[in-house]
Amino acid sequence: MARAKKSAERAAKSLYRPENQTFLATLRAIRQRAELTQVELAEHLGRSQNYVTAAERGVVRLDGLQLRDWCQACGTDLMAWAAEIEKQLAPSKRTVRKAVRNPT
Repeated sequence: MARAKKSAERAAKSLYRPENQTFLATLRAIRQRAELTQVELAEHLGRSQNYVTAAERGVVRLDGLQLRDWCQACGTDLMAWAAEIEKQLAPSKRTVRKAVRNPT
């Protein structure tokens, strides 16, 4: 019984969380802002165009160093990427106020 309760409380895998779409869209956006095609980015990374496509679709998951390489190839860095992600995922002020008034 405790085992069933424990698995029911687990968070969804990040792959299936809605925030993952923001992550993927941001990967694509920084490439496009750098005015790089998938082929050009792949060349900078020493990878195939198929790899870039798979990463942008979420088929291939990037580790921290791969994400850093991606950012650098696009002329940005992890700090800027993280700031963009946080800005997009941050709750609005209205949502925060509502949560404070009605804690559950």
